[in-house]
Amino acid sequence: MDKEKDKVVVFQAFAAKAVKRLQEKKVRKTETLHIPSLDENIVIQSLTYPEIVECTEIEDSNDPNKADKYAVYLAVVEPDLRKLAVELKDHGEIREYTQIVDIFDMSEVTQIAMEVMKISGVAGDRKVTVVSELKN
Repeated sequence: MDKEKDKVVVFQAFAAKAVKRLQEKKVRKTETLHIPSLDENIVIQSLTYPEIVECTEIEDSNDPNKADKYAVYLAVVEPDLRKLAVELKDHGEIREYTQIVDIFDMSEVTQIAMEVMKISGVAGDRKVTVVSELKN
């Protein structure tokens, strides 16, 4: 009977962690990055699951970095790249909204995209490990 009670306690503890984790994931994470080519700081935010899926579905044989550019376009909130893109497109400076990302060097686009994926939970240093138990 104690094993059943232990299972209930373990389940309740796991359920409490799960609820907390789900609520934490609803809050977008932000991070400030320094961009050497502009000598400016930018603020990025984590992407939602649908946004991540949208980025991963982008394929362009003419631009292999299109997915990274789109992730950066979505994630940079200070300055607001989306708002700036609308202004520049209206003035004829760019043809597509995502071209605003060309203000960064290509290596910076890749690095920013990697940071976006890290704070979004797609990439990271923590590894899932196998735990084996010896049975008596």
